[in-house]
Amino acid sequence: MPTENPYTTPEAAVEMADDALYQPKFLSTSGRIGRLRYLAYGTSINLLLYLVMIPLVGTSALIGQAQQESMSSIGGIIVLLLYIVTIIFSVIFARRRLNDLDKTGWLLLLFLVPIVNVGLVIYLVFFGGSDRSNRFGPAPVVNPLGVKVLGMLLPIIFIVGILAAIAIPAYQDYIQRAQQAQMQGQ
Repeated sequence: MPTENPYTTPEAAVEMADDALYQPKFLSTSGRIGRLRYLAYGTSINLLLYLVMIPLVGTSALIGQAQQESMSSIGGIIVLLLYIVTIIFSVIFARRRLNDLDKTGWLLLLFLVPIVNVGLVIYLVFFGGSDRSNRFGPAPVVNPLGVKVLGMLLPIIFIVGILAAIAIPAYQDYIQRAQQAQMQGQ
């Protein structure tokens, strides 16, 4: 009869709780999201806002010019409601990002303090979250391609906007100087 040694290590598979990952859901109000996912979710909610708002404002303006001003004010109320929904989602995403940083959601009140709110945005975007599980749950899974594309879209739009703000006035100045030089040459 074989006897088992009571001093050997157990042969059961032990799973570490810190290695657990979870798949974040877009409209969830709990859990954690990383930096890139925070940018992607914020970009997507703002793009949705603009895709709905642009036709709505355009038709509201046309109706307001053609008929009464009350129809235009209804469009304004709808736009205001869309902005409120966007702000609510932005707060939810910021809270989830703070959860990833292992900080409490009460830090969101710093958004109400001028200058400090800029520091909070920098903190949310540039500081890395917990690599392992923290008191707000397990770490999120690796970002899929769609999240990476949406997350990088906002910085690209920001950089292109800055370059356009510099290049367009410089080009217009160049055109004016070229026209003046051409007129002086005649």
